[in-house]
Amino acid sequence: MNLDKLLAEFKETADQTLLREINDTSKLEEQIRISIKEKRKKRFPFTYPLGAAVVAVVLVATPYWLQKEGTSILPEKGTSIQETSAQPSMNQKPAANSDARALDDQKIKETAEKIFGILHVGMTQDQVKEKLQFPHIVIDEYGGSGDDYSDEYWGYNIFAKEGYQRKEDWVLEEKEGLLNRDLGLELLIFWRDKKVNGYGLSYVQGKEIHSFGLNRSGTYSESISKGTSNSNEEYNDTPDPSTLFDLKDDEKEQRYFAYMEMEEKNDELWRGLSPIDILKLYVQAQKDDELEIMYALHNNDDGVEKPTLEQFLEEIKKDPIGARNSARHLNKLLEQGSSMSIENISAKEAVVWISFKDNSEKFGYRMEKNKKGIWKVGWRALQ
Repeated sequence: MNLDKLLAEFKETADQTLLREINDTSKLEEQIRISIKEKRKKRFPFTYPLGAAVVAVVLVATPYWLQKEGTSILPEKGTSIQETSAQPSMNQKPAANSDARALDDQKIKETAEKIFGILHVGMTQDQVKEKLQFPHIVIDEYGGSGDDYSDEYWGYNIFAKEGYQRKEDWVLEEKEGLLNRDLGLELLIFWRDKKVNGYGLSYVQGKEIHSFGLNRSGTYSESISKGTSNSNEEYNDTPDPSTLFDLKDDEKEQRYFAYMEMEEKNDELWRGLSPIDILKLYVQAQKDDELEIMYALHNNDDGVEKPTLEQFLEEIKKDPIGARNSARHLNKLLEQGSSMSIENISAKEAVVWISFKDNSEKFGYRMEKNKKGIWKVGWRALQ
């Protein structure tokens, strides 16, 4: 494959203001990397430590062991949640007894899980008011970057002590209030055109703050942070640790960034890559929340049972439980993945098997060579 020719096409179709006086793509690639990192940081306003998000793939079944890990305490269909006497009262002095605090933690976590089971991208404000019966404040400007594609924000201080006032702008996690148990849970919902455009939620558990959220595409991230009740520290932009799926080859990185910037997408960029190469690109797209690249790396030949791109994107927004399970699966791949091997089924079909450091069961991805002779990720789950 003539990569230089494809990169030349990339330069012609990319934004000319970025390419001005650039003789090669290296600087532009670095700008794209920085942009992706900034997008990750700003995706959830007060949950900076959140890890990479990954989506549930339509037509690919989540493994049974993943379903068990992702079990949630969800409200019954048709019910709503609100502060009641059965839930922890943050108006009372926190109990010194550790058992009592653990009980409060359990109730707070249950409430967080119920909120998770209710909210999804695309819900209307009336639907949220019906299901989520906590008082909220409307925030005209929450202090964020302004590039989250939202036009309104609702903030919730749940299980807060009477008269409690936030010490941080909504762009930052209310760490001191949570760890001091001045409130039990905080929630910020983003709106666009009166529909949920994402949210971030943080709650206290012992001496830890647990955070999770959905972004506007419906993908999920979560984190657990420990520390004192000091004010928020500046975000530490440390490099991601090395993983089994890193794009260590400059050529694969060039192809990835070239495809990202092409106005007319061209599958020829993937020609000549092995099934393992394609899977690494797929995982990179998951990390970067590049859903259209994920879709493009699937086998989308005519006659293959598959969703349209629009269906793929919409189904993700409607399935937060699937998004959570998939995000946790991605984290397992990145943190525990130790080796990859290929099992060739035929000239046009293979399985890439992932082994894990903790010796848990291997996980396989079905790979298919499309009609153009290019390896892609299969839509069908392994049987």
